[in-house]
Amino acid sequence: MLTRKKSEADWAVDILTVNGEPMHYMQLITEIAEKMGRKTDTNTLTSIYTRINLDNRLLYQGEGYWFYHVNRATRRE
Repeated sequence: MLTRKKSEADWAVDILTVNGEPMHYMQLITEIAEKMGRKTDTNTLTSIYTRINLDNRLLYQGEGYWFYHVNRATRRE
C-alpha cells in the first residue's frame, strides 16, 4: 500500500494542533518548509502560503494569524 506524502496543509494542521493556538503565517510557513526539508526562500514560502490558503481546514484569524479547529474539519451530523 502506498502512503501519501504529507502536503503543506497537512503539515500546517499538525503544527497548529500541537501549538494549540493561532500562529503568525510567517512562523507557520517557515516551520512547514523546515519540516518538509525545503528551502526558506521567498518563492518556496509563497508557494506554501498559497497552498495553506486553499485548504478549508485552516482558519484565517486576521492580522496574519492562522488557526486549525478540529470541529471545522470533522463532519457534523
